[in-house]
Amino acid sequence: MDDPIRKVIQAGIVGVCFSDPATGAKLSRLELRQGVGTRRAFEIGDGALIYSREHVKALTFAGVKDALLAIAQTAP
Repeated sequence: MDDPIRKVIQAGIVGVCFSDPATGAKLSRLELRQGVGTRRAFEIGDGALIYSREHVKALTFAGVKDALLAIAQTAP
């Protein structure tokens, strides 16, 4: 299935790989899963990158990359 939200997230991860390879590698290993009741654009938990469809929709591409970088740097 071609989900535009998932494609934007995947493109954001690729963009992070170019600017910060270590963080990009960390993000690319995570399973991409849509969250229910997620209060932020992204969360990391149980080996997955959990996203809120509505929050991601509201972001620009640069905002998606920034949010991915921020969540990856705060996660253990």
